[in-house]
Amino acid sequence: MPTEPELPPSPAPSPFSRGPTGMSGAVTAGLAITLLGLLFFESLFVPVRSLAADFGRAPESVARVFERRLELAAALDTLPGWEQAILLPFLPVDHHTVDDAARAFRDVVVYARNLEANAAGSDGAESEDLRAKRELELDGLRARRALLLAAHGRLEEAQGDLDELKQAGHADFVAAARALYVGRADPDHLALAGDGWIGRIASARAREVVAPAPGVEVHRALTWARAFASAVALGLLVLLVWLGRNRPDIGAASIAIPSLWTPQTGFAVLVRAGFAAIVILKAFQVARVFGHTDFPAMFEAAVASLPLFWLVRRHLARPHRLEFMDVFGFPAVGSTTALATLGLFALVNIGGRAIATAATSMGAIEPWTYQVDEFLIWSSDAAFAFAALDGLLFGVVAVELGFRGVLFPSLRHVHGPIHAALLTGMLYSAVQFASLPTMLALAWTGFAGAMALERTRSLIPTILCVALSSLFEIGLLGALYR
Repeated sequence: MPTEPELPPSPAPSPFSRGPTGMSGAVTAGLAITLLGLLFFESLFVPVRSLAADFGRAPESVARVFERRLELAAALDTLPGWEQAILLPFLPVDHHTVDDAARAFRDVVVYARNLEANAAGSDGAESEDLRAKRELELDGLRARRALLLAAHGRLEEAQGDLDELKQAGHADFVAAARALYVGRADPDHLALAGDGWIGRIASARAREVVAPAPGVEVHRALTWARAFASAVALGLLVLLVWLGRNRPDIGAASIAIPSLWTPQTGFAVLVRAGFAAIVILKAFQVARVFGHTDFPAMFEAAVASLPLFWLVRRHLARPHRLEFMDVFGFPAVGSTTALATLGLFALVNIGGRAIATAATSMGAIEPWTYQVDEFLIWSSDAAFAFAALDGLLFGVVAVELGFRGVLFPSLRHVHGPIHAALLTGMLYSAVQFASLPTMLALAWTGFAGAMALERTRSLIPTILCVALSSLFEIGLLGALYR
């Protein structure tokens, strides 16, 4: 029987040919390199961010943040020991809060002094007024730091701040601060320290009255922390029951893993969506800074997520006869989804906080500017509410769709579940521009979310888990600092 002639092997596809998304692989490679460059450029500002360079109102912001934390720590000390142990992992305080406050006060003052030394001088009455106001704010930080250190028996460290305050013309405050711990001081002369927690404690000591009770903001923050801890405890119970029943199947939907699309297609979609999102977010940031308005922050996540939604629908869902909602795992089994969400919520928060605590105990630093920003503290209630809603509805959905809905199923073509989940978690963490403890916790979140997708075949549990965690975080920080 005659044999058919053997055909020559097909040439390997060129990375510069037109790809499945209708654009060449060269464009994808170029955008990927540009995206890495943008991420690297952003990381160069990490040392500056740690000194509150992103805060136009840095003296006010650092005073608000750490005085509220000190107030929260004082309220926490009045609770039973068992409740302290439960709530402490969910609160932005620890045994180093005093040291952190003293360091942050000093860093903002030093950074502001360096800016003044490098800035060109300008004439005019308005500039002089602004300069005098800024100097008074910085002196207020030094006053707070001196009183805080003195109250904790660190008089030698406080002496340096008092000497500088005396040279700056605040001799009355210096005299009152020194008399505060050796005799009776005039409380009116302590006004430089402001009316926050440190100033109120010093004034009460000068008047020889009972120390003030923590304010309503602190009690609201404790309420949020109790709710947070209760939700984690409920999720832990669900998780333990599931483990006790020998980990039964919890498939809630039918997302294809590995994905129906090729890894190259998923990568191309993510690169284009990531590049577009960064450009959009930077444009909104410029509009906020130069427009002196918080309006763009109220819907920036919604706009930045649109390219991803469009690319996923156009190039991943439609070619495989999928509806857009099928990519998320709809329809899903309601009861299974709810239980999976609670179990994942406990796993993510317990594991993430344990990892972050371990990293901090080994010397990793968690700068305060990575936990709060100026918008969180000083924006209007309406702007804060809309921005929080924007982030919860669009930001969380877009991030989970990109990393868990596109990246993880794409990686499963070439990697096993654990390896693909590890890579997903690492990449998810790397683009967050966070401190090392937070990045490690986020890597755990990304890993756990990917493994949950492998089990449930639905994005709904991971989206609800991250949204619920973000809701508690935003509610707690907003209650404490606003």
